[in-house]
Amino acid sequence: MPERPLYPLVVATLCLALAGCSERTIAEAGDPEDEDPEVGQQPVGPGVMYSPCVAASECPDDLCVFPKDEAGYCAGPCAAPTDASTCDPAPGAQPVRCLDIGLPSGAWVCALDCADNPCPDGMRCEQISASDGARAVCF
Repeated sequence: MPERPLYPLVVATLCLALAGCSERTIAEAGDPEDEDPEVGQQPVGPGVMYSPCVAASECPDDLCVFPKDEAGYCAGPCAAPTDASTCDPAPGAQPVRCLDIGLPSGAWVCALDCADNPCPDGMRCEQISASDGARAVCF
């Protein structure tokens, strides 16, 4: 198999690194291993986990997770700080993780991790600082 020049790959990698948590990935035609993972669609029903919200009163568990001055999503409490078993499954291929948002009760909330997977359509990936370090979360 002839060697391919690295320049296009380096440029593509640099573009992705500069884009941060972009919803684009690079795949070569005909390479099924590199196909985009299922992205899914953000739920839109009122109060459904991961649906959009701007106030806690819009969500069944009174948990609207959002970055400062932006819209967010309805969340539910995790069973324990690292146990997302009580969280609804992700709408796509994103892993569901627990996130500490500083609740007075100490509860952690369900979050969609976008460090290695794109967010569902309708959501965006944002880098945040959490008590357990930097995270990439869908909002």
